[in-house]
Amino acid sequence: MLATAKGYYNGSQIVLETPVNFQRGQEVIVTYTISSPQKSSESNDNLIDSLIGIIPNSGKTLEEYRSERLEKYADFD
Repeated sequence: MLATAKGYYNGSQIVLETPVNFQRGQEVIVTYTISSPQKSSESNDNLIDSLIGIIPNSGKTLEEYRSERLEKYADFD
């Protein structure tokens, strides 16, 4: 059986946020995430600028887009 517990590394040990009862000799697999360096807000601004204009502003409401999609895929069977 596999179980998952979330936690964090406090600089000297792994601290689990979920109470876990380990037994002596129990097999444990540890996986972890590797955080990438925080990007500067300038690169985020460049990303946002690159997306502007990709989706045309047609002036439709979200409900209009939704009904348009429902009509398009209604007889998809």
